[in-house]
Amino acid sequence: MARLIVALTGMIQIPWKEILAQVLAFVYSVAHYVGMLVVYLLGLILPNVKLVDDLVDPIGYLAVLTAFLILIQVAKKVAWIILIAGWALIVVRILFVVFGF
Repeated sequence: MARLIVALTGMIQIPWKEILAQVLAFVYSVAHYVGMLVVYLLGLILPNVKLVDDLVDPIGYLAVLTAFLILIQVAKKVAWIILIAGWALIVVRILFVVFGF
């Protein structure tokens, strides 16, 4: 069995560098377009201010990172709610068993 696993894993080669390059290219594209959107919206809000194009990528990366952190915070709150609801249901189930329902 061990030989079969070694033989199979030796045959499959995962192109990690290509995968990483594609992931980073995707992140860059998202950050760039988000940065362009933020700069455009700032241009609508503040028409007299001309932002340099060099700020598009840093603004995009910061916006993506901010959105990611907000999603993590929301996910943590949802996880706590699910966890508390789960424990409450377990306690109710135990109480039903104790009282013979």
